[in-house]
Amino acid sequence: MATQEPSPPSSMESNKPGFPKQILANKLEDKHLCNCCQKLLRRPFQAQCGHRFCSYCFNRTVRDGPQKCNACIKEDIFEEPTSILKQGCAFPDNAARREVENLSVVCINEGCTWKGNIKEYELSHEGKCEYMIIPCPSCKEQIRFNEQERHNERECPERTLNCKYCKEPFHFKNIKAHDEICPKYPMICEGCAKKKIPREKYVDHIKFCSKFRTPCRFHVVGCDMSVEKERIHDHERACAYEHLNLLLHYIMGMKVSMEGLQPQGLELAGHKLLELHHSLRELEARLSQLSTTSTGPPVQGATNSSSSPGLPGPPALALPLPPPPALAPTLTVSTSFTPLPSSVGAALELQLHSEKTKVAELGRRCTDLEVKAGMFENVVCVLNREVERFATTMEASNRQHRLDQDKIEALSNKVRQLERTVGLKDLTVAEMEGRLREISATTFDGVFIWRISDFTKKRQDAIAGRAPAMFSPAFYTSKYGYKMCLRIYLNGDGTGRGSHLSLFFVVMRGLSDALLKWPFNQKVTLMLLDQSNREHIIDAFRPDITSSSFQRPVSEMNIASGCPLFCPLSKLDAKNSYIRDDTIFIKAIVDLTGL
Repeated sequence: MATQEPSPPSSMESNKPGFPKQILANKLEDKHLCNCCQKLLRRPFQAQCGHRFCSYCFNRTVRDGPQKCNACIKEDIFEEPTSILKQGCAFPDNAARREVENLSVVCINEGCTWKGNIKEYELSHEGKCEYMIIPCPSCKEQIRFNEQERHNERECPERTLNCKYCKEPFHFKNIKAHDEICPKYPMICEGCAKKKIPREKYVDHIKFCSKFRTPCRFHVVGCDMSVEKERIHDHERACAYEHLNLLLHYIMGMKVSMEGLQPQGLELAGHKLLELHHSLRELEARLSQLSTTSTGPPVQGATNSSSSPGLPGPPALALPLPPPPALAPTLTVSTSFTPLPSSVGAALELQLHSEKTKVAELGRRCTDLEVKAGMFENVVCVLNREVERFATTMEASNRQHRLDQDKIEALSNKVRQLERTVGLKDLTVAEMEGRLREISATTFDGVFIWRISDFTKKRQDAIAGRAPAMFSPAFYTSKYGYKMCLRIYLNGDGTGRGSHLSLFFVVMRGLSDALLKWPFNQKVTLMLLDQSNREHIIDAFRPDITSSSFQRPVSEMNIASGCPLFCPLSKLDAKNSYIRDDTIFIKAIVDLTGL
């Protein structure tokens, strides 16, 4: 016998806590509250102790093992083992679920006028309200759901724009930074005033622009003039004297620096030379003094005896007079100083010769140092020229490196954009392939055969809870008729869970629903085909027109209805002809009488 599916879609069973109490339009009753989250019950479970919990809250509570019921403790009715919450001790409370789902509610979002019951709120309004306040995923600003598109396109500071020059994407907040590196950004030449020169061609332009002002070639020695390229030679001819003066100061500064690097160089030699000159002058003064002393005036006695006018007659006949007593000491002194000039003079001559030899040696060394200093100056000039050339090369290399980096970044952005485009294309292709498969499997005569391959793997997934249910492609009663599909639980659902294969019939929202008669009231026959064509498993039912499962759909599909006990799993586990090549076939027939 066909019954309505007892449980909602599995994706809605245990991933949310209860509904907020604020949505309730009428007076709140405690029996409708979850004893864990204190919100309106969602998929209520009733424990052994009688308290109700949301399916999500109960599973979260017992996830780490058995727990004491806090509601029993609070009401002072705790009793073991009844008040112990654990897996398997609670059951779905369908009566409470229906009662909660029929409660009248309103939307709590400001500006929204939606009204209905909790069931409709969950299916068609929860999380879809246009007036719902949500955070922008990029900038985290709080916005309305219906304003999300406008915010993303016009207001979000994290939105992505395409550069109007290079067409590359960038964040709005980085617009100034992008303009600084955009290879297509228009620039103006400061020399010729030409406009709209792309940044990537600007360097090439200024290389050949005759109006562009460049630093003088003598800027390394102090010239701070910037001259147009076509007038650089005129500037150098007009300022040749200034340039040579700057160059001289630069070289003298280099010379001082070289001497500072050699503290025992020319300066020390100059000091020694000066000291030697002083020593020479002192020696010459002493020598002249000694020479004067040794070659003094003649002895007075000798002069008088030879030319005295008081003695007449020839000198040979004159009797020799005895020497005066006063001259005796003079002759004695003169005799004692006679050998002094020869010994002292020889020593002084020897010392003077030695000092002159040292002076000559020092002069030769000074000459060598001056030659070496000249060599060093030449080397420094050459090195300066090499440094200038190297600095120019480095500057050009740095500019080229920056351009290369900009190009690499632009190419990286383009690659990322292409990757995103390819990803979107892949998603579109996959979606089109899925639609093509659906269209190829779609029928328009109310008869549909569903081929399910890899049956063993899909059943293991259902047992493990990874994919408990599967939907078939849609089929129709006619081209403009009802849109339907099948839903199968390979490990059973509801009362048939773990023991039967459950098969349900689902009415879907179609494009022609406004032209059709509602509720849906056509007989439905479900079959598991025997691939030996001997004994098919068949179940049929006529829809309950009071059930919401057969009313005109307000969402993508209605709640499924069908046969939870369609086929015992034991019949499929044993040797059978329903499974061949790990494949089964499900057939649905909709009676078209009256359409």
